[in-house]
Amino acid sequence: MIAFDAVVLVGGAGSRLGGVDKAAVELAGRSLVSRSLDAVRDARTLVVVGDTSAQVPAHAIRVVEDPPGAGPAAATVAGLLAIEEPAAWTCLVACDQPGAEDAIRLLATTEAGDADGVVIAEPGGRMQWLLGRYRSFALYDAAEQLGDPTDRSMRSLLDGLDLLAVPAPEAVWRDVDTWADHAEWVQRLAARSLDE
Repeated sequence: MIAFDAVVLVGGAGSRLGGVDKAAVELAGRSLVSRSLDAVRDARTLVVVGDTSAQVPAHAIRVVEDPPGAGPAAATVAGLLAIEEPAAWTCLVACDQPGAEDAIRLLATTEAGDADGVVIAEPGGRMQWLLGRYRSFALYDAAEQLGDPTDRSMRSLLDGLDLLAVPAPEAVWRDVDTWADHAEWVQRLAARSLDE
């Protein structure tokens, strides 16, 4: 695989989970963030953005967006700025994506052509911005053009890029926003382990 950096977002209020530290929520004996981190374990530089009690690799660069809780675009920009010598590609991943490993594998085998990146998309075409592999120069340009990223959406940061949507099944892109989502993932992983 071509050299890449990774920015993993662990912030967010987790309000639909009762305000818990979402990254540290356990799913089938592992924290949510550990699943996202496994997806990008081969990253040249790994940046974890946000505050969490969950264990992260010792080599990871830890940063928090300023101000804390300023949203995913601000967290993404903070992560990008923490990388001293960017690789050609950067993967963006959220901590609440149990299917991240399958997503990153799919993105790694997708030819980007001249596009600025490849992004997992739901069947209806909705982009999962935080399951993407982007050309680093395009991300840095987008961050510069955005200006102040505080309280800005990922769409506002990335919508101007030429991105290739990679359709994927729900088990690849479904996140954990609620306890109902968590329960669905428990069942999905249990069924998967029975199949193996």
